[in-house]
Amino acid sequence: MSRFKYTLLFAHTYLTDMFLLLFIVLIINVHNGKEALIIPFILIVLAVMTASSLIVRRFRLGRIYFMLPFVLIIALLSGFHWLAALLLAYLPLLRLEYLHDDARTTFSNVTLIVTFLLLIGTNVLTTEETVAHALHFHLIFLSLVLFFFTGRIFILLIGNGWPMRKNAYMFTTLSGLFILLGISLGLVYHYIVFIAKYIVLLLLNGFIFLLRPFFHILENVEFERPALEEGTIPDSKGEEETRPEFDQDPAVAQLPVDTIMAVLFIIAVITGLYIYYKRRNPPQTDKREIEQTISTSTPTAPQKKRLVRADVPEDRVRKVYFEFEKWLAAKNMGRYQNETIPEWITRLGLTDIIDKQRLTTYIETRYSDTKTADRDYHIYKENIKMMKKEINEYLKEKQKNLRE
Repeated sequence: MSRFKYTLLFAHTYLTDMFLLLFIVLIINVHNGKEALIIPFILIVLAVMTASSLIVRRFRLGRIYFMLPFVLIIALLSGFHWLAALLLAYLPLLRLEYLHDDARTTFSNVTLIVTFLLLIGTNVLTTEETVAHALHFHLIFLSLVLFFFTGRIFILLIGNGWPMRKNAYMFTTLSGLFILLGISLGLVYHYIVFIAKYIVLLLLNGFIFLLRPFFHILENVEFERPALEEGTIPDSKGEEETRPEFDQDPAVAQLPVDTIMAVLFIIAVITGLYIYYKRRNPPQTDKREIEQTISTSTPTAPQKKRLVRADVPEDRVRKVYFEFEKWLAAKNMGRYQNETIPEWITRLGLTDIIDKQRLTTYIETRYSDTKTADRDYHIYKENIKMMKKEINEYLKEKQKNLRE
């Protein structure tokens, strides 16, 4: 993986997860009388990512947490609610810690799902604040989807060996189709939200109906089914636009909601952090070691050092395969750390170079713990020899084409 592609993958994974944090921070801010503060959030997130890269280059990975009090102070001075400021100060650093250790540790799929569920929640459980900032919530989710998919398309096209013109054509075509699909969905978005609200409320009513025999307090509880809104347009007689009214129970209004939320949040955070840091395997990879694993496209690049010292297997068949993988690594065709054999074969396109039967034999016996007979051992050894021959022929043909 080239350094440019590694940097793009790192930034794309990090910023994708920050969309979910932005959604949560916006909910907290608007329900506590604060401004949306989307621009300050973006600036802080980008500044933390840049500063963490500079710190990791010179110091240990854990030193990035020294930024936490500074980020917290900046967030509070920028006008964020204290709870949003805590999340903004801690969660980006936690995510960066694992991304600096391995940029391929992604939770983007979970981020998309959770953000979509939160969007449905803000449309079903409406408040005066969520109605006022509905445009912000929808734009955040749409920006997340657009950023994630177009970014993935761009990253996958980098370093694939195709000409720049073909890559530009593929990116434009795929991104255009995706944007066209997004516009089409946007035209029916009003109906999609209505259907989602209807299904959620229907499930809630069904759940309450099942619990009524056990809880008498639920006898008079029922959620009204949503009506398909046609928009609020004033008529020609000059009547004022009809706006939704929000009734609030005086008894509920007297509850110390902020105090209860603060106490519950502090208890949950302390418990969660204790369990998390007790059970996790902390990243121990230094940034300098990560840079040694980033291979370059230069043919004369020196062989990179491995992060983990691999022990030579005792079984003779596995020992032959172990030497074969070392031989591949010397030709810049080795497997990445934590990369499975099928992923490695797909990435290098070995099915077009090596006979499929030999690859099947390799996969079946690479991690086999059974003892091997002498006859089978010679078969496997000959299989490796033929695989090396086919790879050498492929590399020679590739060099010949480059010279021409």
